[in-house]
Amino acid sequence: MKYFFYFILLLALGAGCKPRAAKGTAIQNKLIERMDVYLHKTLQPGVTFKIKDVIYYPERLKNNYICNFHVDMHYKNKDTTGIVAATISNDFSNVVRTQ
Repeated sequence: MKYFFYFILLLALGAGCKPRAAKGTAIQNKLIERMDVYLHKTLQPGVTFKIKDVIYYPERLKNNYICNFHVDMHYKNKDTTGIVAATISNDFSNVVRTQ
């Protein structure tokens, strides 16, 4: 009986320590934050931008999010609004720009 109690205790601790999947606006905020970091690293110096919103859907087979970001970019006396498409991994560590 003593071992059964320890087994149940370890099982409960293991289930309680499992990281929870992000949902809703938390995913949107993480995707925007990750793309912001990526754009800061890859764009030319002097380009400023603001990410307005993101449209995304999860791709279950490859564990990715397919994303379209609406971005306002400013460079010297020019400005533009456009879409930046990217694929971001589920753990938000890998960004691959597709457009």
